[in-house]
Amino acid sequence: MMIADPHQTSERLWRTVLHDVNNLLAGLQGVLDLSDPAQPLSPRNRLRLEATLHEGRNVVVMARALALERVPDTGSLPWPEWRQSLLQRLEPLSVLFSCPVEVACVAGEGASWPAPLLQDWAAAFSRQILPWVAPGTLRLEAEAGDGGFCLRWPSAPPLPPALRPDPPEDASLNLTSLWLRAMAVRLAVEVREEDGALVAWIPCAS
Repeated sequence: MMIADPHQTSERLWRTVLHDVNNLLAGLQGVLDLSDPAQPLSPRNRLRLEATLHEGRNVVVMARALALERVPDTGSLPWPEWRQSLLQRLEPLSVLFSCPVEVACVAGEGASWPAPLLQDWAAAFSRQILPWVAPGTLRLEAEAGDGGFCLRWPSAPPLPPALRPDPPEDASLNLTSLWLRAMAVRLAVEVREEDGALVAWIPCAS
């Protein structure tokens, strides 16, 4: 099934931005509340603070992409570089939720992988399901084949309501989910649930 791009008004976009900014501020406040004023932040809390700030920067980038249609040009990378770059995107999320992340190629290591938008999309999609996987390990399996690329999250939770083709009215449409839907249309991503896994199929660019 194709994730459809929902109708987005300026009011709706700004509401989701404010929702996410409030969550980020709450996260920063939590780090500060746990810190001893007489002592500097512990290494653990510093990592949590850095991860939260990383998420804040991502929110700004996503808002800019949606509001101003500023999307990076499409390129390609060999698998080792593609994987390493994706792991760097996922590292702050792993720290924030104390959830190890594994990224493995099950076929097609010799292929040229789309970058950087697909990496951004994979990282953002992982962010939506990571809280339900933690404190276990989030595993992402990648495969390049005839006609396209497949990303698979085994043992994942059901597709979040906000990412369903027809999200329910009470679905929490935060900025990340709106960005995921819009970029899925741009990349022609098809997402489906399959044998307890979430699978994304990305056709080769024509």
